[in-house]
Amino acid sequence: MDGQHRFWQRALRFLSLGIPSGNVPSALADGEHSFQQEMWLRTLRKEQQKKQIDMSMSLDEVTFMIIDMETTGFSPQHGDEILAMAAAKTVRGAVKETYYTLVCPEKAIPLHISALTGITAKDVQYAPRLHEAMRSFLSFISGGVMIGYHIGHDLSFLNHFLWTHYRTKWAARFFDMQPIVEMVQRRWFPTLDDALGHYGISCERRHTADGDVWAMAELWAQLLAELKRNNIETLYDLYSALGKR
Repeated sequence: MDGQHRFWQRALRFLSLGIPSGNVPSALADGEHSFQQEMWLRTLRKEQQKKQIDMSMSLDEVTFMIIDMETTGFSPQHGDEILAMAAAKTVRGAVKETYYTLVCPEKAIPLHISALTGITAKDVQYAPRLHEAMRSFLSFISGGVMIGYHIGHDLSFLNHFLWTHYRTKWAARFFDMQPIVEMVQRRWFPTLDDALGHYGISCERRHTADGDVWAMAELWAQLLAELKRNNIETLYDLYSALGKR
């Protein structure tokens, strides 16, 4: 394992474990990380300090990071890859900042995936490789609660990357939007299309990472209002309500 990988392995472990910021520099002070890496780590620490999350926090106080990834398939363990990543930073259901990047895969994009997502080999020719894109993606989503529809798919690719390269996994809080929709509506919503259709939300750029994130942001704003009407006002309330399903 080279110095670059050692730095990232240790940095991600410290962040996932919530090591106080004062302890991190001494733990990493072995001269193997660059100035840019130190600045990145410092930024993540500041974000975590500003966004301390506990179960008693009002849902209005929590920064929710809505995420979506476009991939070449469903199994990173069998060689499927990430083609695009998008995220929206939301507070009280309002989008405050967005992130989007294409990713250049190691293998050719299957034709049926290009047909579904609109992403072709030409589109990703000059896009960053995953290790570079993931660095900026992780920086963006740090300090918030991650949420998405069928988020297990996105987490499987995120965790495969983190485990393959740094022997760590995503440790921060996250929610799947699907069971939240089903809880408040008391019916089954197997796909994002079903949920969007129920709430009258259009998504002209469906199956694009940024298009889906914007649609989910609209959905999340409506869900927050419904949660409040059901007296679900804190993270604890939400976890408890989902646990009773």
